[in-house]
Amino acid sequence: MRIDDLVSNLFKNKAQGVVISGVLATLCVGVLLYVTAKHTVFADPSTAATSRTRPAIDSETGKLFVDFKLADGEAVPWKNPSTGKRTLFPAEACYWNKDGTARLDPVYVLRNDLIGKPGPTICPDCGRTVVYHNPFPPTELMIAAAKKSGK
Repeated sequence: MRIDDLVSNLFKNKAQGVVISGVLATLCVGVLLYVTAKHTVFADPSTAATSRTRPAIDSETGKLFVDFKLADGEAVPWKNPSTGKRTLFPAEACYWNKDGTARLDPVYVLRNDLIGKPGPTICPDCGRTVVYHNPFPPTELMIAAAKKSGK
């Protein structure tokens, strides 16, 4: 049986089939518009603001800005609001302790490659090498740190 036969069996009256097809098409377009608007026009503005907030560290003073807000299109190095100089760089988070356990509150580190300093970047707290998108400790160590801290 062909689709045409199915449709004609379903809708004995062609006008009824055209009306139902039109209603279904309108519903589909409406759902598509709703989903698109929800994720663009009516999106939570805090999502956009959060995506422009980064931890940053000053290459001259070592001052940390945990929630530094980036301006649209701003390139590294960023301007330090305290000094007006372009000395802020992305800070990498290190979640390790010297004894090999994990910590919940990271130590933020300025990577050597960002400032043209040779050699690997070493965390001043735990002594481990810090890399771009520094990985978290294993989940079981993070859980143990949370239990130890009571969080």
